[in-house]
Amino acid sequence: MSASPKITESPAEKVDLPNKVFVGNLPFKTTDEELREQFEKVGPVAEARVIRRGKRSLGYGFVAFVSASSVDECVSGTKVELDGRTINVEAARPMSETEKAPTKRRPRRARKAKEESVEAKSEAKPEAKPEARKPRVRAKKPEDGPASETVAYVGNLPFATTDDELSALFAGFSISSARIVTNKKSSRSKGYGFVTFASHGDQTNAIAKFSAEPLVVADRPLNIKAALSESPVSDSADVETS
Repeated sequence: MSASPKITESPAEKVDLPNKVFVGNLPFKTTDEELREQFEKVGPVAEARVIRRGKRSLGYGFVAFVSASSVDECVSGTKVELDGRTINVEAARPMSETEKAPTKRRPRRARKAKEESVEAKSEAKPEAKPEARKPRVRAKKPEDGPASETVAYVGNLPFATTDDELSALFAGFSISSARIVTNKKSSRSKGYGFVTFASHGDQTNAIAKFSAEPLVVADRPLNIKAALSESPVSDSADVETS
């Protein structure tokens, strides 16, 4: 078995016997008796113990020999296998007084005083108020305004519709412009637009026709009505219909 650094026992693993070795990489099924039998091949064993948590082996243990010479032979001897696993053997030593000494806890009264001090400071410090979010400015809708005599609102358009395609939908009428309303930041269509007709007659004829015979584009029936704004082409404008 090869020499290795010494292992310090924890209180849970302590065996108050001299001449001990730490035995690691044990098969989990190894019993105390099997551990004893394995190391009695080296020398007389005073105690052999597999460390467990409940009933489950943690895969290591301690062996206390009767003679110190057996410890030296274990640590410096050839490697030993148990159930196909190479056992790791290292000399164990008891915990020093420094290692045993528990960490001193702060007196309860002192801890309470500190907690009260921290709490008082937190109460004294005014909480920072979250910055008020600026309301989004949206174009006002002329709810009670008169309907435009030349501009029609066209809603429920497919988002891929272009200005030219919108204009083509009204090819049978005299129009001066057709515009899809887009998002100012992304330039994506908002799904509606405005068509400006050459005259009030063309506007009313178009609205009347498509009210009787709804215009459908890509399985979407269009919503066509008189607009409430004479300047419907602004990118930031909201839908303004009657």
